[in-house]
Amino acid sequence: MTVSTEAMMSDAGKVAKRPMSPRRKRYFIALGLAGLFGGVLGAWMQISQNAEHSTGFAMLSNSPLPANFAIGASIIWVVGMIVSLVIYHRAVDDHEERAYLWAGTAGWYTITLASPAWWVLARAGLAPPADAMLIFAGALVVNCAVWLWLKYR
Repeated sequence: MTVSTEAMMSDAGKVAKRPMSPRRKRYFIALGLAGLFGGVLGAWMQISQNAEHSTGFAMLSNSPLPANFAIGASIIWVVGMIVSLVIYHRAVDDHEERAYLWAGTAGWYTITLASPAWWVLARAGLAPPADAMLIFAGALVVNCAVWLWLKYR
């Protein structure tokens, strides 16, 4: 049986795909779970937001939320993050762990610098009352930027 040169050439350029390691699977499961929990909470928050107090996008609002949503979302957030973080920390290597720890430190520094400064300025009437979620979001942005820089530079 002869094999044509054309058939041999078409397979020569293909690279065999390696199977995903158990560590990599755990890593993507952890990230997927965290994203799933966040997506479910965001959608649930948008749906349960009170129509008379609605300002559009619920995550950017300070309008009142129903008590059943607040209780359920708090439980899902805490349990979901704990499960995701345990899986994540079991899957990361030394390089990613170092990036994660420095990013967390930079996020913490953002909170420890912004919170007291904003609080003092607000008490003097020079700024609006401190917004915990805005400070939290700022810390997450710093955390993400440092993590991306350390992981992919």
